[in-house]
Amino acid sequence: MSRCLILAAFLLALIPIEVKAGRDDFGMGVAAAACAMLDSGMSQRKVEKVLDLLERQIMASGISTRQQYQMAKGFNFQASRNNCRLRYRN
Repeated sequence: MSRCLILAAFLLALIPIEVKAGRDDFGMGVAAAACAMLDSGMSQRKVEKVLDLLERQIMASGISTRQQYQMAKGFNFQASRNNCRLRYRN
């Protein structure tokens, strides 16, 4: 199994079972995994498709507006800290 697929599987494994996805640290973890996918050679388009799928699943779980903001804040902080070109768009 290629590293890209392993990283994609890791990112999808982060999908919350309960609505705990709104924490800053969850967003930071998702950003770290997504940036690692880019660093491993996966195209930005593919990484964004994985992120879009994850976002749809999180939204379906009933995440609150406050939790969405916290997750986006954590994601953008970690992405900028890693000098990664991904950003969470509201």
